[in-house]
Amino acid sequence: MNSYIELLKNKTPFIDLRSPVEFEKGAFPSSFNLPIMNNEERTKVGIIYKHQGNDAATKLGHKLVSGIRKENRVLKWKQFITKNPTTWMYCMRGGQRSGIAKEWLNDIGIEVSVVKGGFKALRRALLTSLDSINQDNKRWIILGGRTGTGKTVVLSQFSSFIDLEKHANHRGSAFGMNLSPQPTSINFENYLAIDYIRHQNSNLMLEDESRTIGKVAIPNIWFQRMKKSELVLIEITLDERIQNILEDYILQPLEYGISKTNLLLFLRSSLFKIQKRLGGDLFRDIRDKMDRAFLNSNTHRHEDWIKLLLDKYYDPLYDYQIQTKMDRCIYKSDTTGVTDYLSDLDSVD
Repeated sequence: MNSYIELLKNKTPFIDLRSPVEFEKGAFPSSFNLPIMNNEERTKVGIIYKHQGNDAATKLGHKLVSGIRKENRVLKWKQFITKNPTTWMYCMRGGQRSGIAKEWLNDIGIEVSVVKGGFKALRRALLTSLDSINQDNKRWIILGGRTGTGKTVVLSQFSSFIDLEKHANHRGSAFGMNLSPQPTSINFENYLAIDYIRHQNSNLMLEDESRTIGKVAIPNIWFQRMKKSELVLIEITLDERIQNILEDYILQPLEYGISKTNLLLFLRSSLFKIQKRLGGDLFRDIRDKMDRAFLNSNTHRHEDWIKLLLDKYYDPLYDYQIQTKMDRCIYKSDTTGVTDYLSDLDSVD
């Protein structure tokens, strides 16, 4: 198990021999998909394996990947290994595909290490590391606060921080979805686990989150420990929070080139997700203020709908939830106070 963890911890470059469809379901940060068979070839071989057995499937595989097709794939492996001499290679279970690829490389004088057990073994090692957190002797610090307090910005200054929202590609609220898609659950867990095995601090800082971040779920053992960990709270004014949200959700996307129309449609879609919880009248009021701010920013302000959303939706939710957490709170202050406090805890072993 430790050998797998060391490979992942040390950012070992991997050639992932699995088909593109397998790779898309889950891989590792330093893995590159150079498949021995493409999706169509793998499907054909799989059908033969199911009906005629391994020998017939292997024979078909060699037939499908032969001649110039085989030469091109071996050449890509060679080029990658030349650039990355510490490369390891894996398939799903470290079986036939890895063995054949290693043999083909040996034929042209190239030696490469193969991961015994393949992707499954590496994945199993990461899941075990995620499950080991209750024996890590780290002090967990959770940073909480109302929507718009800039928790991620504060935590990103510290090496102790593991950014769950970055790995989830989502900012954790109904409006937190990014334009690019979220990772698969497998990739979310893999990337989180690799961050964790590389974590060198005696304290671990996390942002206060719900169990799900968008469509991906925090591993239950992590979420349960987060619910028991010490809590630090940021408290800033409503006006400051409104400005933070305006910057993050309106001004920055527009600056990065998203059109007003597309951004409005995106935000309206996010608002629609919480329509039932808002109630019809409040939903329509926020939507109308949002529309007017985008259509005529000279006479209508984004601050109006943001304030309404915070005051009538997010803050009441926070007030309800924080009641069950205050017994864990060890410190609360404004941004400067919290930053200074966490700086003293950001020790590296």
